[in-house]
Amino acid sequence: MKKFVKAISLCLALALTLALTACGGDSSKPAEETTLDDEVMTAGTLVVGISADYPPFESLDNEGNLIGYDVDMAKYLADHLTTADGETYQVEFVQMEFSTIISALQTGQVDVGIAAFSYDPERQCLFTDSYYESSQVVCVRKDSGIASIEDLSGKTIAAGTGTVGYEKALEIEGANVVTPGDYLQQFEMLRVNQIDAIVCDAKVGEGYAENNEEFVVLEEPLVEDNLCITVREGNTKLLEALNVAIEEFVSSGTSDEYKEVWGL
Repeated sequence: MKKFVKAISLCLALALTLALTACGGDSSKPAEETTLDDEVMTAGTLVVGISADYPPFESLDNEGNLIGYDVDMAKYLADHLTTADGETYQVEFVQMEFSTIISALQTGQVDVGIAAFSYDPERQCLFTDSYYESSQVVCVRKDSGIASIEDLSGKTIAAGTGTVGYEKALEIEGANVVTPGDYLQQFEMLRVNQIDAIVCDAKVGEGYAENNEEFVVLEEPLVEDNLCITVREGNTKLLEALNVAIEEFVSSGTSDEYKEVWGL
């Protein structure tokens, strides 16, 4: 009788084990791998947040078309991304204020931010490898009497919110750092003496100075920085794919071609 009960108990235990395995599934089976298509809003389309007030990287021409180095680069990179079906990606640009691009990225309104972003570990996003080496400089009026970074003490300095240049400007003793609109507005305010200086990318400052003899760029850069693309946290497949495309963009000489086109 004891042997019979023991046998029944073993059968019940085996049945329970099989039932639990059937309900829980095979824990050793790998989870389905995330693909690039899973990490973008629409497979085959790269939605780019961009701020069109930063020539020669991104601006609008007389017909309202987006133009610039970053615009051309975005199209190149998208053309080097492929869907699961082997089709190349297209670009969709969404224009917005620079200061809102990261939040738009975090809330899923755009896939990436391409707007001359400097690497900043404080930003809650991922950064691609650098695609352009740059620096932040100070642009002033020629008649301002400002000849060095030290002369900015106590002055009103405009800079883009959330930029590396903005954070560096805050370190200038006694400086009043503001963000009165986009860069087009800032340079107009500088022209009419409403502010004393503007912090921006070196080529942006040089471009404005070349087109307006009232402006000059200080020789000493405020801070060196490298430009990257911002990607939503967790989207590692997209990050990896963009890094491969950026490496091709640089090594193929296409980056240099675009720099020549846009005066970089």
